[in-house]
Amino acid sequence: MAAALAAAGAAQAGPTQTVNLPEGALDAALVALAAQTHEQLLYPPELAQGRRAPALSGRFTAEEALRRLFPGEEVVITRPAPGVLVLRRRSEPTPTAGPGGGPPRPFGGEADHTAIEMATAPGAATTTSPDPAAAAATVEEVQVTGTHIRGARTASPLLVLDRAALDRSGHATVAAALGALPQNFSGVANEGASTTGADRVGRNSGYGSSVNLRGLGPDATLVLVNGRRLAGAGSFGDFADISTLPSAAVQRVEVLLDGASALYGADAVGGVVNIIMRRDYEGAETRLTAGASTDGEPTELQLSQLLGRRWDGGGLLVAYELRRRSRLSGDDRDFAADADLRRFGGSDQRLTNAFPGNILTTGPSGTVVGWAIPAGQDGVGLRPQDLLAGQANLGNQRRGVDILPRQDLHALYVAADQQLGEAVELTADLRYGRRDFGVRLSSSIANIAVTRANPFFVSPTGASSHSVAYSFAEEVGNARLDGRQESLALTLGATARLPRAWRGEGYLAFAQERTATHARGTVNTALLAEAVGSVADRPETPFSAARDGYFNPFSGTPGANSPALLAVIGSGYADTHTRGQVMSANLQADGTLLTLPGGPLQAAVGGQLRRETLVRTGMSFSASPTPVPQQGADVARSVAAAFLELRAPLVGPENRRPGLERLELSLAGRVERYSDVGTTANPKAGLLWAPVDGLTVRATYGRSFRAPALREVHDPEAYSGSLLPLGAGRIRTLLLNGGNPDLRPETATTWTAGADWTPAALPGLRLGATWFEVRFEDRIGKPVQENILNALSDPTLASFITRISPADNAADRALMEALLASPALIPASAGFPPEAYGAIADNRYVNTADLRVSGVDLTGSWTVDLGDDRIALGASGSWILAYEQRTTPDAAAVDRAGVANFPVDFRGRLTADWTRGRLTAGAALNYVSAYEDALGTRIAAQPSVDLQLRLAPAETGPLKGIAATLGVRNAFDRDPPFYDNVAGVAYDPANADPIGRFAWVQLTRAW
Repeated sequence: MAAALAAAGAAQAGPTQTVNLPEGALDAALVALAAQTHEQLLYPPELAQGRRAPALSGRFTAEEALRRLFPGEEVVITRPAPGVLVLRRRSEPTPTAGPGGGPPRPFGGEADHTAIEMATAPGAATTTSPDPAAAAATVEEVQVTGTHIRGARTASPLLVLDRAALDRSGHATVAAALGALPQNFSGVANEGASTTGADRVGRNSGYGSSVNLRGLGPDATLVLVNGRRLAGAGSFGDFADISTLPSAAVQRVEVLLDGASALYGADAVGGVVNIIMRRDYEGAETRLTAGASTDGEPTELQLSQLLGRRWDGGGLLVAYELRRRSRLSGDDRDFAADADLRRFGGSDQRLTNAFPGNILTTGPSGTVVGWAIPAGQDGVGLRPQDLLAGQANLGNQRRGVDILPRQDLHALYVAADQQLGEAVELTADLRYGRRDFGVRLSSSIANIAVTRANPFFVSPTGASSHSVAYSFAEEVGNARLDGRQESLALTLGATARLPRAWRGEGYLAFAQERTATHARGTVNTALLAEAVGSVADRPETPFSAARDGYFNPFSGTPGANSPALLAVIGSGYADTHTRGQVMSANLQADGTLLTLPGGPLQAAVGGQLRRETLVRTGMSFSASPTPVPQQGADVARSVAAAFLELRAPLVGPENRRPGLERLELSLAGRVERYSDVGTTANPKAGLLWAPVDGLTVRATYGRSFRAPALREVHDPEAYSGSLLPLGAGRIRTLLLNGGNPDLRPETATTWTAGADWTPAALPGLRLGATWFEVRFEDRIGKPVQENILNALSDPTLASFITRISPADNAADRALMEALLASPALIPASAGFPPEAYGAIADNRYVNTADLRVSGVDLTGSWTVDLGDDRIALGASGSWILAYEQRTTPDAAAVDRAGVANFPVDFRGRLTADWTRGRLTAGAALNYVSAYEDALGTRIAAQPSVDLQLRLAPAETGPLKGIAATLGVRNAFDRDPPFYDNVAGVAYDPANADPIGRFAWVQLTRAW
């Protein structure tokens, strides 16, 4: 979208175009005229408000058509630049400069002026200009997301969500509105993924929200704010958390659905999301939003205040937002309250770590339950014959677990600008957000090693020790996690007019994300071992089992263990602090090199220096008698980059011919040098072709990349033990974790091809279609962890698994003794002898996976006036044709499209709005197609309906400036379709919303 701001001067009239406008509202006629003549129109809203336009049919220049729409009016029409027309009343003075006497501003402002863009431009949308003075004085185009060249249109598919579209989405936050896009996959980096099993990599430690275009991963979608990078969030600092942005300060969001590393560098594989904040504003705006689920929880409250002041040559904007959202417990939703899913026709997903516990036994198939401890007894005097052979107690790991955390946000945004003479503009902005969150986690479980030293010990076989699978849900309760996420960003920039109409821009940027979490209410395994008696009393702890009492793991009823004893065992905690920073210096320039027959050959050139750091510290009291430091990280890298972009209009208005109205080629290339992983170079090419009026065909090709996360390269080695399933049993396996200094950047090849059509015969209609394909290679991952439940049985993971038998093989025993004696062994995994292990799994980061994603996006909109009524229809949908994943070079490609916890085959949204006067009623149909689980069982489709009623502000009277909106999401309160989820919730959190019907109201007052 080319936001245009003003330019004096005249130019020749535009070409003659076929115009077909029905009689109706004047503002609708201007929208249709812009679409049919490929012109951008700038005019004050009051020029068309409430007025009618006559029918118009024939071939006219845009100027001729406008004069017929304003017959006998004192309206001045000027063409300050190609493709731009400015309308004003003759009585208005003709200004000679921008606001305050300075040059125009580079971004559109609020609602003082209206610009209608060419409807055939990919991603075209309505924008605004700062004021009538600027519009009549100077026009200066700015680049859209997808190009660094002012006024250029990108050949890549581009979606634009303006302020009105964000409000109509029915979501209080930008993160939630983007999560509803059909092209976005909500699995992995969203706040509800961590406690429901959807986050397979477990890096979203701060319960933030990001964007995951095409399902390629949140670390493969580049998120910008005002074109600037955000600092990385999460425990690895590898995704952008947008949950701390004040939504009321957002002007629009541009979503580039194409790889763009040639323009923006690392991470722009799935696409680019550029969040443009509001800047020019005069006055004040207060906004209050409140809502609640009709089932009670969660509730939301949001209050925002916007203040703006303009002065000669400059201005200041301040925005503050307070947002609170209560938690949603799984206990409040039947489909998430109990891991026994047989009531839905599924499986019993409860764990054998239960209360009462189970005595484990080891056989040829691994570790299995041998005897259940009977319920209803206190564990005193229990006899071997009382144990229940061949039976198993089961524990509900979902009891009391939150599926959405509590969130409290304070967000501040400040933007300032000042003109220095005619040629230089200085800008600065500050963003700060503090998000406090809290969530109830599952209760602690353990396999407790019990010996005859425990006075309650009983053996069904006469053995001297046993392992008891135990859950502390009844005695210690749910663990809790509280934390704080703080975001800070500062930018200082300058824009200068250069000779020969070039423009230079430079800025310094600093961005930081800090996450602090405190987990409490977890079982300390070291104190547990002491309380059970499997280790001698430690002098460094105040606890003594002989004095304070032994823990009884054989009890079948709560109360057998004293509250004081349980308080000691459940005193475990973990504190973690993560800080990610990005500091950059950027310089670029763009302008015209020469004039081709089809128009000006334009170029943009620039460079960047960037410093990325990640620091992680913490303290743990979960597996040691005293608190110990967690394994930390303090890593950094430097990045130097340079890019060049060219736009060559081969055919334009001056040399067009039948079948070739327009032909434009764009080329870009970028080189980036990383201090730790080397150099990468990436090209991109795009083509725009308009064979006839109203039809634009486009195509792109490019190479993109993602650099390894800092911790993926630099993490130290760490060994941990885990019981992994094999058949009906489980094998204790030593996992070798850590970074890999030999990692290479991930690479991707992307193609898109599409068309946009605005037929002259149907004014107000826009249709678009895009085919895309991404081939993602050398993906960085941990194949074992990503398929942990099948790690020992999947033949494609054989190269990462070593089966051992330390009890029978001396070499295996020596290897295990060395590994278990290594300082890399984490304390929680200590205490098991070498012969307890049956496998070693290499779980370090490697370049091993490939992914091919292809699909089709369709968009459409139609606005039509019927008398005093306006009808606006919209549609968007995304089909995933293939999501072929190869986890290792030895594995066959598997198509995961339409499989649970992966992108579904189709997501779409239909909207309809009816407006009469100040009142608008709207409805939306959201649709997620049916898909399957990993075993091929069908998961039903998910249709839902959203409803809205909006009242525009009155222009006069006591309600002047007050707008109101009443909305309902999921109006028919449909539950998510059933999915037999191994995580123990009966739905797919990656593709379904657990909230249900949600009603909300919003009041806005402009002062």
